Amino acid sequence: MPVFSFSKLTDVDTILGPEMKSTGEVLGVAKNFEDALYKGLLASGNKMELEGGVLFTVKDRDKEEALEIARRFRNLGFEVYATAGTQKYFAEHGLEATFVNKLTDEEVADVGDLLDSGEITYMVNTTDKGRQPELDEVKMRRKAVERSVHLLTALDTARALAHSLENGKTISEIELVDMTAI
Repeated sequence: MPVFSFSKLTDVDTILGPEMKSTGEVLGVAKNFEDALYKGLLASGNKMELEGGVLFTVKDRDKEEALEIARRFRNLGFEVYATAGTQKYFAEHGLEATFVNKLTDEEVADVGDLLDSGEITYMVNTTDKGRQPELDEVKMRRKAVERSVHLLTALDTARALAHSLENGKTISEIELVDMTAI
C-alpha cells in the first residue's frame, strides 16, 4: 500500500493526480486477504477505528457506489454524514445520513465544524471540480488532514477499509507470518 505525507505538506490539495508520488510503501503479509489488507491499511497510517462517523461527499457518478459503501459502514455501527447532493441521493435510496453543509455557509454548522468536533473518523471524498485552493472540496480535504481524520479519495480504498473492518479483528488477533517460510 502506498503511504503519503499530506500532513507534512501545508496548503497542498490531498487529492491524488497523475503527478502524485507516494513517499513510501508498506506491505501487509498474512495467511488470508482480509488479514493482509488490515495490516497494510494499519501500517499505511489508517486508524482502523470501529466507531465514530463517516462523512461522504462524492461526485455524482460515484453516488451509487458510495451508497453501498455507506451502508457497510452503517452496518458496522458508524454514524453516516453527507453533504447535500450525497445526502439526498442516499435518502432517495433508503439510507439515512445526517446532512452537513459544505464550508461556504458561515452562518450554519458545516463540515469544518464537524471535523473540528472529533465526531468524524473517516471522510470519503471524490471530486471532479479541480484542485484550486479556493474550492470547498480542497479546503475540506485539507481540514480533514489537519484534524487527523483519515481521508479516502478513492472509493476502492473506502470499500477495502469497510471490508477489512467487517473482518472484526484487531491487530493482536492476526497471526504473525514468517516471511522466510513463504
